[in-house]
Amino acid sequence: MTTMQVLNTKGAARRLGCSDTWIHKLVAAGKLKAYTYDENGVLVEHTKDAKRQGQGLYFLAGDVDRYQPAVQRRPRGSKNKKTEAASSVSTTA
Repeated sequence: MTTMQVLNTKGAARRLGCSDTWIHKLVAAGKLKAYTYDENGVLVEHTKDAKRQGQGLYFLAGDVDRYQPAVQRRPRGSKNKKTEAASSVSTTA
C-alpha cells in the first residue's frame, strides 16, 4: 500500500492561496481533480453527475501542486505601491 497526502477543500485552498468557493469552481470546470470517500471508505474520483450536497471533497497533494492557473495574477496591493521615481521628486519653488 502506498502512502499519499490527501488535502480537504480548506487545505487545498490554503495551498493555492484562494478561497474554498474557488476550489469548487475549479473542480466544476474540470481543471482540478477531486475525490470523495465511498461507503466502504475508499477514495474514488468525484464525478460531475454524482452531486451529493454536504459530502466533502478531497484532493491529492500532487494534483494541487501541479495545478497552474492560465493567467498569472498580480499580488494583492501591488497596484497601490508607489514607484521610487515619483517619491524622490522634490517640489521646491
